[in-house]
Amino acid sequence: MRKLIVLMLMMAAAPVAWRVTEACGDKFLLVGRGVRFQRAYAAVHPANILIYARPGTSADAAIRDAQFQRSLRQAGHAVSAIEDATLLTHALRSSSFDIVLADLAEAPTIDGLVASAPSHPKPLYVEYPSAANKKELKSQFLCDLKASDRATRFLDRIDAEMKTRTSHAPQKK
Repeated sequence: MRKLIVLMLMMAAAPVAWRVTEACGDKFLLVGRGVRFQRAYAAVHPANILIYARPGTSADAAIRDAQFQRSLRQAGHAVSAIEDATLLTHALRSSSFDIVLADLAEAPTIDGLVASAPSHPKPLYVEYPSAANKKELKSQFLCDLKASDRATRFLDRIDAEMKTRTSHAPQKK
């Protein structure tokens, strides 16, 4: 009789014990329930990014890449790409951007346009191996991104810039 009672208690406790043994991380191990690696990165401070890359420049290799732009969008950023200088001027005057991604060779042009833009976006310049006067431009303009960097390096740099941008923004009451 005693064995029967113990067996009945074990059978009653089995469903409860099964749930207890399933740890909090185990749900990610089940098929179809995990977070996709591409979707795991989400921007804390989403940015409105303008990519300026003239056709025929070395920018084809990195910032004009559709996969790179898709990874920026998946992280939560709004991305616009412009290839014409007159459209760039118009976009900076009429729209609000947080960051402008451009080739380091375009830095002298971009710097003047960004300074006169109402939203005062931060220019982030990308260094390409074929830049002619790279050393001179690097000493004049801050450039810590390279065309060979992975998308996560760009995302980290954008997030760092947005963090400083939001910490320096005036607080609304």
